[in-house]
Order: sequence, then C-alpha cells, then structure tokens
Amino acid sequence: MPGAKKKVSRTPQRVVGRRKKPAARPVSSKIASPLVKKTIDPGWTWDDRLPLSQAKQIGNTIYVSGQVAYDASGQLVGEGDMKAQTRQVFDNIKSILGAADARLEDIVKINTYITDSSKFMDMLGARSEIFGSDPPASTAVVVQALAFPGLLIEVEAIAIKP
Repeated sequence: MPGAKKKVSRTPQRVVGRRKKPAARPVSSKIASPLVKKTIDPGWTWDDRLPLSQAKQIGNTIYVSGQVAYDASGQLVGEGDMKAQTRQVFDNIKSILGAADARLEDIVKINTYITDSSKFMDMLGARSEIFGSDPPASTAVVVQALAFPGLLIEVEAIAIKP
C-alpha cells in the first residue's frame, strides 16, 4: 500500500548486569609455580668488578651474556687472531653452560658481533669446528668496536637444557 509506513523492529539493547562467571579451570602446579631465576657464575674473579652476570637461568632456559676472548684470569687470548678469539669465546660459553649443567649442544641461538668484516670467514671456520653440522640459529653483525681494546668478537647465547 502506497504511503503505508513500515514497522521498524529494533534489536533490544544488551543489558549489562551481573553475570555468573564461569568456573575457574584448575591450573597445573607446573604452570602456576613461578619460574626460578638463578645467576650462573663460572667462578672467574676478573669480572667481579663489572655490573653484570655471566648468565641467568630462568626455568630451563639459559641466557649467556656477551662473551669475549678473555681467559679465566682475565687475560686476552689471541690478540689479532679471529680464530683463536672465537675458540676462546666458545670455551668461555662452554664453562658458563657447564656451571649450569648444560652443554654447547643445548645452544639454540647466538648473536655474534665482530669488528672486522674481512675476518668473518675465519670466525665461521672456527665456529664450524665447534658446532659441526648442527649449528644454532644465529645473527652476525659487524660493529665499529667492542668494549675493550683488542677484542675482535663477542658472542651472546641462549641455551635450553633438556
């Protein structure tokens, strides 16, 4: 019919009020318990004056601070030699992981900082000796300098204990 008005139906507005909350699901004690954070100290004394931890373990994950080519007594190893410094860096990482009952094979990610791009292949060669055919995920960055003179490489790592 011409001129007839259509009846408009409206959707009722939602009434906000008290609702019964669903029952809480039980939570596993493994998930609910807080993860323990531990400092990992390989026992070196040269780093005692520095405001850092060599590593932190949270649950079964270990975060290793950037490691450089200093031996346990704080002496630079392999001045000017990228392969020697790379080996020392991974010896240090191995010591730190050992203090946490972990191994190099538990590393899942590394970040590498080098000061000389012409020595990149030397670093890769030494790293291949260490990890073989099963290397971790990795990033490599060329930087202008590291924190102390003579350092060619610094590596940080993340490991997950089985």
